[in-house]
Amino acid sequence: MKTRHILLPLLLWGLPGARPAWAGRDPFWPIGYSPAPPVSAKASESLTREPEQKPEPPPVKPITESDWASARKALTVSGTTKTVKTGSSETRSLVMINRQMFAAGDTVSFVHMDVRFQWRIESVTDKDVRLEPIQAERIVQKNTDLKQQR
Repeated sequence: MKTRHILLPLLLWGLPGARPAWAGRDPFWPIGYSPAPPVSAKASESLTREPEQKPEPPPVKPITESDWASARKALTVSGTTKTVKTGSSETRSLVMINRQMFAAGDTVSFVHMDVRFQWRIESVTDKDVRLEPIQAERIVQKNTDLKQQR
């Protein structure tokens, strides 16, 4: 009976000083974590500066005749063949370039040193393939880093 009289006042005096758990901290925060202090008006003004201008990309290097020549040397011509269509005796000459078959008039596209080259096949003979340069364009690498897109 004596202990009840001692414990009851201690409990009653301790309740007004106790705070609910939700008022002290978020229960899902890691142990020892404390939130950052609120941002003042001056600090928020410094965060809302006008965006910086992006630097201009470097000028595109022109494609020279030596680039065309090095790309032409990089093409692998494996061989030529002639086919005869049965019934009409029509012959067709084909050439294998980089493991693909092409005929006269077809367009060959090849990427060499970040440049896409295109040629048109003028003629195919037994020992010679004549290519006419059509166009060449530099391949621009796309930026895949999302942090640098600001």
